[in-house]
Amino acid sequence: MVLLGVVLVLLALGVGAALVLGAVRLEDPVSMNLLGGTIDLPPVVFLVSGMVVISVFWLGWVVLRSGVKRGHRRRVDARESEKAAEQERLLEQKRLKEELATRERLLEEERARHESETAALRQQADERVAEQHVSTETARRRAEVAETRAETPDPGAEPRR
Repeated sequence: MVLLGVVLVLLALGVGAALVLGAVRLEDPVSMNLLGGTIDLPPVVFLVSGMVVISVFWLGWVVLRSGVKRGHRRRVDARESEKAAEQERLLEQKRLKEELATRERLLEEERARHESETAALRQQADERVAEQHVSTETARRRAEVAETRAETPDPGAEPRR
């Protein structure tokens, strides 16, 4: 569109310049030297062709302006689209970071729960071992007491046969 507008404006300017150079007087036919030849035209033809040239000029100018506006609008839309895409990308990154932080927090809670369960189980196992140690020690003492009683005779008891 812009290129077409430029071509029409330049064409109108060129034809207008040729008409100005060719116009001499209104009563006499006007002679123009174009491309090595001479053309004789009445002044009315120049008047009508001038109106056509001005119309073509303004048409070219309108096409040029609309093309420039359209190009500007496309560039603005492209920039807005890029900004929107960038904002969407940043929001997606933020969402992913929050999701990752949530997962890490849940994982850390799971680890802490697992460690507390493991610590409780270890404590229970240590308590059982301590109880078994106490039971074993008590049983050993009782066995020692029973042995010493069996080895020493009771003075009031009858001798064994």
